[in-house]
Amino acid sequence: MNARTKSVAWLVAVFLLGGAAGAGFGRAGALRELEGALRGPPTEARARFRIEAMRRHLDLDEGQSARLAAIFAEAEAERERLMETCRPGLDELREKTEARVKGELTPDQAARYEEVGPGRPRGRRGGPDGPGRPGGPPPRP
Repeated sequence: MNARTKSVAWLVAVFLLGGAAGAGFGRAGALRELEGALRGPPTEARARFRIEAMRRHLDLDEGQSARLAAIFAEAEAERERLMETCRPGLDELREKTEARVKGELTPDQAARYEEVGPGRPRGRRGGPDGPGRPGGPPPRP
């Protein structure tokens, strides 16, 4: 291999390694930013995420961001008040639905459903078997 070919090969290798390193650092930074936005109670995290997206896309100033945060906090408080009036009906619907679902399962399936079903409290990253969303389908055995 002549000197020119070696130089081109080194240049290509450095370029590819630099691109891979840049992509890795970029992804790590984006994940850190997303984790920071989602930290805290879900409603606060949603509001922060929404405001941050609006700030990037609409060039909001600090005052606008603060006023929007107050608007979203007020709306969340109102949503909670409204939910309190309909929560009993929603709880009753959930219980009836659970009973109907269990009526369609065999005893073995019903026992497994009790372990992983939507009524079971979940950890930070979903159910006991890893990521998932509350109310989502139970993991496959």
